[in-house]
Amino acid sequence: MWDRTIDRARRRLRPAPEPPPIPTTPDPDALVMAFVRPDLDKFVATLAGYLDPHMPRPDSPARVAGAITTAIERIGGRGRPTVTRSPAGLYSPEYWHLRIDGADTKTREAVAALASGGKPGR
Repeated sequence: MWDRTIDRARRRLRPAPEPPPIPTTPDPDALVMAFVRPDLDKFVATLAGYLDPHMPRPDSPARVAGAITTAIERIGGRGRPTVTRSPAGLYSPEYWHLRIDGADTKTREAVAALASGGKPGR
């Protein structure tokens, strides 16, 4: 009887498999930005105003990435955005990371315009 329960416990305590390694070669065309909350609020307000003033405010990393994807498609640029959020710590504020892999010149100019509070050119 104890043999079965010990084997079962051993199976349950088996360590989880290692996750695949993250590629360490940086994309030379990647556009990388970090925002603290006031800067993010300004960026998201400008982004929402550019896309549709009546749309709900993007409030999660996935929604912000989707809105940036739509803006990139609208200006005719290229790139794949990834947005991650780092929660606030004891001595560090909350900040959001924006990374656009394969960003071209149009995309870089549009994101710079949005980050400064202006509208991207068409």
